[in-house]
Amino acid sequence: MLIDALKKALNVSTQVASLAVIVEALDEVALNFYLKYSFQQFRQDSLKLYLPMKSVQELCQTLDL
Repeated sequence: MLIDALKKALNVSTQVASLAVIVEALDEVALNFYLKYSFQQFRQDSLKLYLPMKSVQELCQTLDL
């Protein structure tokens, strides 16, 4: 589901300028899940994370999506 959402975000980014995908982890388990996909934590709130669109594009290319 995450990969599908990232692919859709990448497709939409060609129409709407976007710098990153932002998520909010509900708990430590979810936090670790997002960290596995190279999401970065915001300094102000460790449960809020972002993944730059460039990283999304690289991930989609790696997975051949």
